[in-house]
Amino acid sequence: MRIGMFINYYTPSKGGMETSVINLSRGLEEVGHEVFIFAPQYPNYKDEVKNIYRYKSIHFNYSGYFYVIPVPFASKMKEIVKELKLDIIHSHQPYSLGSEALKFSKELKIPLIFTYHIKYKDYSHYIPLVPNSISKKYIRKVTVSYSNKCDTIIAPSTAIKKLLESRGITVPVKIIPSGINIDNFANVTGQRDSIREKYNIKADDIMLITACRLTKEKNLEFLIKSFAKIAQKEKNIKFMIVGDGAVKKDLEDMSEELGIKEMMIFTGLVDRTEIVSLYQSSDIFVFASHTETQGLVAVEAMAAGSPVVAVRASGIEDIVQDGEDGFLTSNSEDEFAEKVLQIAGNEELRKKMAEKAKENSRKFEIAPWIEKIVELYKSLSK
Repeated sequence: MRIGMFINYYTPSKGGMETSVINLSRGLEEVGHEVFIFAPQYPNYKDEVKNIYRYKSIHFNYSGYFYVIPVPFASKMKEIVKELKLDIIHSHQPYSLGSEALKFSKELKIPLIFTYHIKYKDYSHYIPLVPNSISKKYIRKVTVSYSNKCDTIIAPSTAIKKLLESRGITVPVKIIPSGINIDNFANVTGQRDSIREKYNIKADDIMLITACRLTKEKNLEFLIKSFAKIAQKEKNIKFMIVGDGAVKKDLEDMSEELGIKEMMIFTGLVDRTEIVSLYQSSDIFVFASHTETQGLVAVEAMAAGSPVVAVRASGIEDIVQDGEDGFLTSNSEDEFAEKVLQIAGNEELRKKMAEKAKENSRKFEIAPWIEKIVELYKSLSK
């Protein structure tokens, strides 16, 4: 099959959505399908792989964020899409290039699938100069309207399917969790000592880790405040935050104000190969975002052998088995700290949960994901 993917963020951007689309594209190509990516241009970046078509974009900094906004008015793209003779169009956003995907789907009578990657209204603060209450209502209206014009929606979790249907989405919603290459995270060994030496972490220190874009919606302030409570009771503990973003300086300042600066490690952006070693060198993965539809970073950490403590939210509930490979908590700093300390203070429990995390991560292998996606594509293109 010939598949067109439309996405508003792509390489060199390194978020979870971009990674998911890259994994999906490669997985489809490995089983014999052709994938064509439609994405925005980025300043000073050139693609090194084929079949990527770039829309001109506007890019600027605003309030600490770097915006890349594709301009969905390229007449040449219509000719390109026609010449590609696509069988399926797969959209990954409901706006901008998502609108292009919808337009081409209708004009060329090609089935349109939309993957609901994030809770869009929780990202309303990214719309500059518009009050949050107004932007949330607008985003919800646009998302529901767009979804109902598609042939099928893919929801990464059960909770997201229920959420979409409760908001008035009437087209079929299929639950297909995204997958990752588990072996990339499970087969790394021998890095623990060198990583800990690099970041000045003692061999017997308990190391907490999280990895994400350092942005408001990731609820990182909650993690730091919870860690301050943990550090009051457990001195041989460190917290590593992997990533970069607009709130990094605020988080560093908060760490200093709470008196835990010496126990915190902010790595900034790291190479994909290093993050695997960081996971393998950690003891517990912590996660507090309310905005994810799945939370694949938790799967990555689990594959590397880290139990997870996470705030109970729609994206993570289908991943972490509470009490088995980690704990799910309410949005309570005290409860979160208690669960981290429970694992940190019990080596036997930690090892047991680590093994179960590795085992359970296998549910999110790429091959079954690709198989389900292809099955869906074929059902719509008959």
